[in-house]
Amino acid sequence: MINNSKEKKHEYLIEEMNAVQVRKTMNEKTLAILVLGACENHGDHMPFGSDFIFPTEVAKRVATKMSNVIVLPTIPYGVSLHHDKFQMTMSINPETMVNIISDLLTSLIQNKIRRVLIINGHDGNIAPIEIAARSIKNKYSEMTIACLESWWILVGQIRKDLFEVWDGLGHGGEAETSAVLAVRPDLVHLESAPKDVIPKLPENIRIFWKFDELTSTGATGSPKKANIRKGREIVQIIEDILLSFIKEMEMTDWKYGLYLK
Repeated sequence: MINNSKEKKHEYLIEEMNAVQVRKTMNEKTLAILVLGACENHGDHMPFGSDFIFPTEVAKRVATKMSNVIVLPTIPYGVSLHHDKFQMTMSINPETMVNIISDLLTSLIQNKIRRVLIINGHDGNIAPIEIAARSIKNKYSEMTIACLESWWILVGQIRKDLFEVWDGLGHGGEAETSAVLAVRPDLVHLESAPKDVIPKLPENIRIFWKFDELTSTGATGSPKKANIRKGREIVQIIEDILLSFIKEMEMTDWKYGLYLK
């Protein structure tokens, strides 16, 4: 349901709510949003929390525009084993990450929350999310678990014209740097951005690389092409996609596939 009030105070952030507010707010049709990120080097120009700073802000913006939505505390760490050669990479083992996600989803179902939207900000979390989500769905068939897996790929596919190099791709590259510029410009130092690094990789077959095999700076892509205008457009694109998805699902009471017959 769309929230028509001009201002919605922080009654959607679980970390800031008390028990009275939770009882008043939550019901069996509540949608819980969970943001997953990472803590790792993104080059000299970007903060270590880039992978959760942007998606957390998007989650909050979505929640302010919808009613009956709660935002869970962000998980600021992820599976970053492939970045461990870079300073202050804080990584969770894949098995541990699967367990964390599974435990959180189980906690939600125990609290009668059956609708979950995961917003992911880090590539290393994609596999653990799928393993956990499929396992929990198999155990609790009444639960609907959705996920925006890789916003950084999606924006380049939707708006190729927005980016100048590599469809905006890159770790701390054109799209990601622009996105963080839009929500936390105080944390981005474009003057320190490294030169373009477009890794030479096969097109159709995936290689499971270590990040230090691709770059010596912690960043790839073309961060110097980033700007706040692109970032604001990225924010709007992702926000619109998420809002459209939620509204579409609400129209069918979160039913899909054969359940619609």
